[in-house]
Amino acid sequence: MKLEEIMVKDVIRISPDDNTAGAAKRMREKRVGCLVVTIGQTIKGILTDRDLLNCLSEAHNPYQCRVSNHMTTPVIVEKPGEELLRAVEVMAQRRIKRLPVVIDGKIVGIVSFSDISRVMHEQAQSFWSTWVSITSLARAQALHCRSPENPASYH
Repeated sequence: MKLEEIMVKDVIRISPDDNTAGAAKRMREKRVGCLVVTIGQTIKGILTDRDLLNCLSEAHNPYQCRVSNHMTTPVIVEKPGEELLRAVEVMAQRRIKRLPVVIDGKIVGIVSFSDISRVMHEQAQSFWSTWVSITSLARAQALHCRSPENPASYH
């Protein structure tokens, strides 16, 4: 499976010049855990909920702090055609929860561990349904082969 198949295309962005209070409000309104910091289509950083906690824990005034002062850089990115399992490896190795997807340096989507968990859950359910169908069919065939209507099955 490729990242382009599961990525969220509606990436919530913010300017590096916005303040962190506005960023927190936007995260809450959009119900997301990060904002991609861009100028135009070009990624400059990523601001996560953890970055906002760091801002507050350092006793900074979120109305005076700029996003650019607290965003994470450089941003680890992948291409839409990257395999999902490879992206999971990168995320685990780099200890990141969100992975922007870019083409020629321009953001086209984002993938989070939540997105990956959802897809893996769906695949597991599909696998399980298939497994149940196959085993039910095999059981039915085995019973038919050993039925009184089929006396040869007892030899």
